[in-house]
Amino acid sequence: MSIKKLKNQLLLILFCSFFLGCTPTGLRSYIVLTTSKNPQDQREAAEKMMRLTREGSIFDQIKAEGHLRQLSQSAISDHQELAIKPLVWFTFVSDDGYVKERSLSHLKWVLNHQEWSEVYKLKTLFEVSEFIFGRMGITEEFKGQRYLANSESSERLAAIKFLVDVYPDLSAKLQQESVVVFSRFLRSEPTIKNCPAEICKSETKAFAVSQNENMPEVQDWNLVLEQLKWDLWMSLDNILDQKRISGKSRETLLDLNEEVINFPLSSQLRNKFSIQPLE
Repeated sequence: MSIKKLKNQLLLILFCSFFLGCTPTGLRSYIVLTTSKNPQDQREAAEKMMRLTREGSIFDQIKAEGHLRQLSQSAISDHQELAIKPLVWFTFVSDDGYVKERSLSHLKWVLNHQEWSEVYKLKTLFEVSEFIFGRMGITEEFKGQRYLANSESSERLAAIKFLVDVYPDLSAKLQQESVVVFSRFLRSEPTIKNCPAEICKSETKAFAVSQNENMPEVQDWNLVLEQLKWDLWMSLDNILDQKRISGKSRETLLDLNEEVINFPLSSQLRNKFSIQPLE
């Protein structure tokens, strides 16, 4: 692109922004992420981009995801880390297949390619795990009460399967950390906070005064959570058949057979694990 054309585009963006107020949300947030040193501003900008997956048009999502991928490839490590959380969100929450495919491919590239530092890869793995555990989301408000609107159970299943699929190609360190994520998920317990959006509605999230396991919503979530755990177990069993799994990786995964005995599981799920162990 010529310098003249680039200048014209920048002038158009500035004119649109200052006089018409139409600078796209994704671009405004991208500018904040690349220029601001204020952590609060950075968090708000990242969340505005994440919000586009629920409220923005397909065009908005495509442009925002492009900005995030560009930022995640920055030579500045701080910029890389700022981009990875919203990029993980886009990967599993966007309803556009094109956006999903591009962002999913990028996450695989980051985790597998030698170009990226181990620290950056661990940060990426951490954000995927935060998504799986329901600790990532968008801050919403219901009748004056703020709460975290996190991912749906089907979106978390997609993230689980992604992590299992890339596992054979990860470094030994990342494989070890992935098994820690698998183990923690298998022993995770249902709460209102980590409850998916399709089970615990906004009023429940905003006004629940306890995480009582006897709450109907928590009981419903537990049924879904145990199905997710079983889906993870079966996915792990499938990759053990692959020749790409090294002996050490295989042993680490097989250790889960003994660990699950002491996990807080229903008797039905514990029996299923014992009847069909990883092998």
